Amino acid sequence: MTAKAPSGKRTVLHVIDALNVGGAQELLVLLADKTPKSDYRTIVCVIQPDITVKSRIESRGAPVYCLERLRPSILAPVEFILYLYRNIRDIIALCRRHDVDVVHCHLSDAEFLGIPAGWLFGADRILSTVHYPALLPERKTGDLRNYLRILFTRMLYHMADAVIAVSDDVAEQLQAVFRLAPEKIKIVINGIDVDAIHATPPKQALLSSLGALPGQRLVTSVGRLMPPKGHRYLIEAMPLLKSRCSDLQLLLAGDGDLRASLEQLSERLGVRPSVSFLGSRNDIHEILALTDVFVLPSLSEGTSLALLEAMAAGKPIVATDIPGNSAILKHAHNCLLAPAGHPEKLAEAVAFLLEHPPIAAEYGRNAYRDVSSRFSIDQTVSQLAVLWRSS
Repeated sequence: MTAKAPSGKRTVLHVIDALNVGGAQELLVLLADKTPKSDYRTIVCVIQPDITVKSRIESRGAPVYCLERLRPSILAPVEFILYLYRNIRDIIALCRRHDVDVVHCHLSDAEFLGIPAGWLFGADRILSTVHYPALLPERKTGDLRNYLRILFTRMLYHMADAVIAVSDDVAEQLQAVFRLAPEKIKIVINGIDVDAIHATPPKQALLSSLGALPGQRLVTSVGRLMPPKGHRYLIEAMPLLKSRCSDLQLLLAGDGDLRASLEQLSERLGVRPSVSFLGSRNDIHEILALTDVFVLPSLSEGTSLALLEAMAAGKPIVATDIPGNSAILKHAHNCLLAPAGHPEKLAEAVAFLLEHPPIAAEYGRNAYRDVSSRFSIDQTVSQLAVLWRSS
């Protein structure tokens, strides 16, 4: 039975790899909340079994359908083809059931499945948002999997009506790597709910669950524990940081494949008691409210929602000087920028802000003003709505 949207409404199906805690997933929560319900019906399809933020999306009025399948390696062709077939079949069935107008994909697995499903179904609009730089930095360019991924992704992007980049840097990589025509690429910067984040009060009772003590200065980093996020260099900065600021506690909010190795690294460096591995959290705004300095040590970024949220919280920031970050931040105005992969530079910048509270407070105020004027979720929704309705 087809569940049609009321007359005049368009049904947008968002297809995403997983609903773990991450930037793309947080954007989807905001889209479920802020997309005008008078004009659009929002539906979400998640491929993998990780559904951490599922309830948050559903509480905002968007049903979530879970396929619960993990992707096999592309080097196992039979299993990979069966994976493609079963998921594409199920997404097409979902499109038919809800009379979907727009298929909007987020992240790479969703592209491989959602774009052909939308094309075979005959969706009015097929879009894909690229949230991160196009090439995975931890994988060598000569890797067969990387070559095949580029080849297939290039074919898929030609089937889509538009490919959405979250930053100028991502747009440039899309052109260079996938040879997309400039008119195919649309830049829509991720936005956040600035006012809600800024209004979050600090809760001292939260400290014990963070592994912190009253009076400690808190340095926070939010992001998946994966190689591109650069957490290794932040932990390597800790011995120098502790020698200058003995009362600090590092909070790492996020989970991922590197957690065990990062915990071992902190043990080897003798700083394990000063590093709190918090795992996936649903109270990031509350953690930011308690934070003294926010650090983003990434080696590559698109437009980091964690960074934008720290700015909305009015926090002084230390970030790596990479294109995705420097497009948002201005050194010695709302942050200190440090070269990527240099622990000693990260330590120096964080220690400077902790040792100079008036400067840190000024950077935090500037960060809040800047994010308020440039990165509202309402602006993001308005820009996406144009693409959802374009013919």
